[in-house]
Amino acid sequence: MPRFVLLVLLLLASLEGWAAVKPLPAPRPLDAPPAQATGTATGMAYQVLTPGPDPSNLVREPFIEYRLDGWSADGVTRFNAAESGSTVSPLRELVRFQPGLARALLTTPVGETRRWWLTAEVLAPGYPGMPALPHVMDVTVLGGSDPTRAPPDVAVVPADAQRTPSGLAYKVLARGKGGATPAPGDIVLVHYTGWTPDGRVFDSSLRRNVRSSLPLDQVISGWREGMGMMARGDRFRFWIPGELAYDAVPMQGAPRGMLVFDVTLYGFARPGQAQAHGGNIMAADPQALPEG
Repeated sequence: MPRFVLLVLLLLASLEGWAAVKPLPAPRPLDAPPAQATGTATGMAYQVLTPGPDPSNLVREPFIEYRLDGWSADGVTRFNAAESGSTVSPLRELVRFQPGLARALLTTPVGETRRWWLTAEVLAPGYPGMPALPHVMDVTVLGGSDPTRAPPDVAVVPADAQRTPSGLAYKVLARGKGGATPAPGDIVLVHYTGWTPDGRVFDSSLRRNVRSSLPLDQVISGWREGMGMMARGDRFRFWIPGELAYDAVPMQGAPRGMLVFDVTLYGFARPGQAQAHGGNIMAADPQALPEG
């Protein structure tokens, strides 16, 4: 079955690490681990910065949530967790594209922060645009999960969900720091998973390991309304009736009837602002997108 691309006539991919991020003070040394670091059989080395509560508690679920600060040996900040927030990634994709980071995450206990020294060879093929230099990465493993597993309330709108006059139902799963909300013409940076009421995943940015940039004037009306209630850092669950989804949209392969989405909003910007920054919404509107 061909991949169904959610909601959009236009999709802009935004992978962490592609664009310049806000600089962080670089640790020392950057080009090689210090003598007191612990070496591994794969040529990597680490120091424990903050011990976890249980050294035997390692992630074995298909997805892993973590925070990452990272620098290349030239002192350039490549990853900034204060800017990007925590990341949820499928381990299969990490093993394929960033095997060194995957090894670091899989051997760091949940709740622990480690500083890892990795060679370019261990990281390869690495993130897009990665220089052929050693890297230092401060990794905190937050836990493992499968965020694409259907929630128990996917079949029917629960009684404690809130409803809008249009028929859209929603729950607030997590709140960010508050602040501004997207306007109808904005481009939003999100992670999402969509299910049909029988629990089938029909699309998920998490499975692609890509935060998606979506223009709100080109998505279904249930998404336009729902995103207008979210601030940066919020995570909502939406039950979108068919008339606010694809029932009236002549799009081949689109699912019909009620759809359920879990959506996390990471940022948003006016279209011109996003283009001026090469599509990097995280940098496009610093007033609307506070750090953290």
